[in-house]
Amino acid sequence: MVHIGVLALQGAFSEHEERLRSLSPSVVTSQVRTAADLGPCDGIVLPGGESTAMGLIGSADGGELWAALRGFINERRRPCWGTCAGMILLADRCVATAATIGGGQALIGGLDVVVCRNYFGSQISSFEMPVPPPPGKGGGDFNGVFIRAPAILTAGEGVEVLGKVTATPCKQANATL
Repeated sequence: MVHIGVLALQGAFSEHEERLRSLSPSVVTSQVRTAADLGPCDGIVLPGGESTAMGLIGSADGGELWAALRGFINERRRPCWGTCAGMILLADRCVATAATIGGGQALIGGLDVVVCRNYFGSQISSFEMPVPPPPGKGGGDFNGVFIRAPAILTAGEGVEVLGKVTATPCKQANATL
């Protein structure tokens, strides 16, 4: 059995749990809302949603949950996956953070990247485009969906980049960059 926790503060956590459970009968999931919820987990998924809301909710307990997540990912070296907002939370650095959070976006860290929130613009600027596979991996393009999406601006030496999209940042992101 593999036990995967799904951060359940806000966003698409139930959809991630459902998809994980559909992979195999040996995959068990649970929702993570407190530091104690990490106890039985072998890995964790940080879902898409609103990174600002997740940061505020996750920091509301005096930082206990964020400290536990940092330890789980960075010290215990447990597997993790971040989708959209979850990827923002896993980034070591974030630019174009929300003005509503004093001190900037709350981050867990562990992924050696610099990310820009809402790089592609607001919800109405959402789009789809073909994304090529990594060089030498074969196969055809897959459909990339960019819904108020972040962009990774730089990746450290230990990060394997699996795909690249060349795009101009939206006006607000460009002003920050």
